[in-house]
Amino acid sequence: MKLSLIIPVYNVEQYVERCLHSCLNQPNVAVDDYELVIVNDGTKDNSMAIVEGVICKFPNITIINQHNQGLSMARNAGLKAAKGDYVWFIDSDDWIETDCLQGILERLEQTKIDVLQLQYRNVYSDGTSPDEHYATIDGIVNGKDLLVINSFFTAVQFMVYRREFLLTHLLFFYPGIYHEDNEFKPKAIYLADSCASYDKVAYNYYKGNANSITARLKLKNGTDLFIVMNSLFHFVEEHHVVGKCQRAFYTQIGFAMRIVLRTLKEVSPEDAAILIGMMHDNRHLLKCLCKASNMKVRLGGILMSLNLPLGLKVYKSFF
Repeated sequence: MKLSLIIPVYNVEQYVERCLHSCLNQPNVAVDDYELVIVNDGTKDNSMAIVEGVICKFPNITIINQHNQGLSMARNAGLKAAKGDYVWFIDSDDWIETDCLQGILERLEQTKIDVLQLQYRNVYSDGTSPDEHYATIDGIVNGKDLLVINSFFTAVQFMVYRREFLLTHLLFFYPGIYHEDNEFKPKAIYLADSCASYDKVAYNYYKGNANSITARLKLKNGTDLFIVMNSLFHFVEEHHVVGKCQRAFYTQIGFAMRIVLRTLKEVSPEDAAILIGMMHDNRHLLKCLCKASNMKVRLGGILMSLNLPLGLKVYKSFF
């Protein structure tokens, strides 16, 4: 088995059929070369009935049923059950290009890498024209170099990962939080010995799901981002990350802080006060921003460290 497509399912009855058809209708790829690992995360709607109707004619399907535990635990369950040499995490409200698997499998066979970067397309429900995003890699590079140049996308769906690499490094998703990709991906890239890219658009990222965790930011988005930032901070400490890689991690912490600042604008004054209190309690993170490789992050960190209210105003104006 060459590739496992891991697809969590939770309340996506409007979208899941499109996702599954895109994964199963892949010309020039043998069914024994790849599998779909569908994780029913305790969905409460008609999603699994739709799944059953689609997959009944296909042999390369595994279904895992579990009580609702969230996206992280659904992905972890899929990773543990996967049989492929590589895994690709696919969200069930998105879909992949019909002819992409042949090219991806060929690229993996050529390179034997830990991480393959994909290109993606945003698709909007309001009639906005789709836009494509590219972050190509010249040849094969070490993950640390990729982390330093910051030429990658945050979402885990935009990379294919060697399964044994993830398991060896115990790279699983942090349970129970939003923004788990921000916590997972910098670590995975840093630990990867080899990264390359598949340079055609392979993934369609749907921006019209009102139930998405980023559709409207809530207090939980902000509080979970402090978990993400502290997890990255402790990873740097535990792995003795120094130099350019350390500054790259601090930039990732800064990007997470940027989402906290966006959250401040969308929550109630009471919830905003909680998040500002967390900034006071996590001043070590502000000190990290002061050492980031990104100049805007660094300047924001310096200002917030010196005067938090003033720094917040200036930092928010950057983003």
